[in-house]
This record gives sequence, C-alpha cells and structure tokens, in this order.
Amino acid sequence: MNLRKNSKINTEFNASSMTDIVFLLLIFFIIISSVVKDPALKLVLPKGTNDVNVINEVIHVSVDADLNYAVDDIKTSYNRLPLLLEEVLKDKTNATVSVRGDKNVRYEDVMNLVMTADKLGAKVVLALNGSK
Repeated sequence: MNLRKNSKINTEFNASSMTDIVFLLLIFFIIISSVVKDPALKLVLPKGTNDVNVINEVIHVSVDADLNYAVDDIKTSYNRLPLLLEEVLKDKTNATVSVRGDKNVRYEDVMNLVMTADKLGAKVVLALNGSK
C-alpha cells in the first residue's frame, strides 16, 4: 500500500505573463510621455539676435565690506545712489546693470542694490565674483 502522494512541485518558470506586464508598462509610459508636454521647471531663456554688432554697455554697481557704494567707479552714498544710477542710465540706453557685492556684505544690502536698479527699469545681472 503506497500512502505517499505523487505530487511534485513544478520548478519551471513561465515567463509569458511577465512579458505581457513589461509590454503593458512600456505602452503606458510611452503614452504618458507623449501627453505630458509641459516642462517640470519653467525657465525664461534669453532670446538670440541676428545682429552681431549690438554691444550692450554694462554699468557696474558695487558695494564693499564697509558699505561704500560705487557706480562705474564713482563713489557715492546709499541715499544718492538712485539719483546717480538714474543719471548714468539716461545716457546709456539698453545698458545692463551688473551688481557686485563683497563676500562680507549682507545679502540684504546687495539685494537693495538689485531692487534699486530694477525700480529704475534697468536690466539687472547679479555678479558673483565679489567686488571690483
């Protein structure tokens, strides 16, 4: 009398269902990638010009560690800075204002220069290489 069962564990792997899942995932990601067209990070990129002879002038506004302000090497106080900057911007159309701050100056002092130039309608660039 044989009381043992004749059940053996099948050790073969059936990969056909796995390939179905992989193809379904592939189709899903292809459809989703074609639907999503908005970039995750919206950047404002500069526009190029065809005129290579256009040279924009740069006005350097700087502040040093002792809170001494200067516009194109003309030293001034913070109170007179907007008037001097406005006067310099009147003479130079399409000028870019480059704001430079010493590494020991507070962030707020540099940002005050940026805000002042922005209020005057200038294109502002923040220079990261320290003061002149």
